[in-house]
Amino acid sequence: MSLIRRAAANLALVLGGIIVALLIAEVGLRIANHWYPYFFRFDPATGWSLRPGAAGYYDREGAAHVSINRAGQRGPDWPLAKPPGTFRVAMIGDSYTEAIQVPYDETFSAVAERRLAACPALAGRHVEVLDFGVDGFGTAQELVTLRQRALAYSPDAVVLAIFLGNDIRNNSVTLEGDQCRPFYALRDGKLVAVGPFLDSPSFRLWCMARFDYRDAALTDLLGNAWSILLHPPRAPSPANPVERAINYNIYKPPADRAWRDAWDVTDALITKVRDVSVAHHARFLAVTLDTGVQVFPDPAVRKRFMHWQHISDLFYPDEQIEALGRREGFEVLALAPQLQQYADAHHAYLHGFKNTPMGFGHWNATGHRLAGELIAARLCAMISSGQRR
Repeated sequence: MSLIRRAAANLALVLGGIIVALLIAEVGLRIANHWYPYFFRFDPATGWSLRPGAAGYYDREGAAHVSINRAGQRGPDWPLAKPPGTFRVAMIGDSYTEAIQVPYDETFSAVAERRLAACPALAGRHVEVLDFGVDGFGTAQELVTLRQRALAYSPDAVVLAIFLGNDIRNNSVTLEGDQCRPFYALRDGKLVAVGPFLDSPSFRLWCMARFDYRDAALTDLLGNAWSILLHPPRAPSPANPVERAINYNIYKPPADRAWRDAWDVTDALITKVRDVSVAHHARFLAVTLDTGVQVFPDPAVRKRFMHWQHISDLFYPDEQIEALGRREGFEVLALAPQLQQYADAHHAYLHGFKNTPMGFGHWNATGHRLAGELIAARLCAMISSGQRR
């Protein structure tokens, strides 16, 4: 065989191997997407967002068939132009609002929509509650979402769902480990955009690869699976109520400059969301969500947790946002105290599912139902009184 023929044969073998490898990877990706659906994409404004048209059965926490509409939201394909006689609510938040752990009809957005339809002040009007929740979002990303997406739907009310378990950290360029997101800092009392996502084109390219490369390879999936196998997370329990996603510093006054700055930036971001909403003629309601331990239906578990963490008031973070609302003149609905009362009275677990530890993680259907009812009741009261802020 001549040298040229030998080289051609070797090249053919290499190309054939590459093609086979790509086919195997594609089959593997399709199988992985079936069992481990991936709903996200890179987003130049917020770092990541839900991928329009994505769908799959999610059962790692709870169980639900999840479908993302054409605009990149959970829920139906709402028309951009608000139909006549319609009252629209933009529900903005993180994974609690996205709520892929439960069927869409059981999310607090859907519950609030059904409840608001019975509000006497909205008699004769159609009600739509649009879900703009995205897993992992902080308040900065939610502000961008309001400006660039939600306002286009002409909402009559904006509800900012604040998960204090990690939103404070998410808003700090110093404390937050995931930098593929926009950040703000306070300079001379004004919010200024900062962070590598804004300042570094190469970092943005890395973020793009991180979120979009999963359409072509299994690298992240395999890496995450290997990490879990090597270092399996310890499941939270009443004896060890530790949830990795929650920062326990939130239950106490900030102890250092980084946490003081994180709280200050968060206060400014929430107030800015209010300002933008009111400037576009929408009512504004800030809602503080709960954490699992705040509403764990056993006072003894909560007491042990507080003693262990040297916490004097489990509702400290909620009270800080309520105080912000009083200073800035906007409505705040703190869910944790009311949900705790319900959990204690009914010995009900509002967090957790059959396939996860009860009392921890995201809301189950009961938690969503109660939250949706309370949010709808507060909005109805605001509408009835003519309150716009």
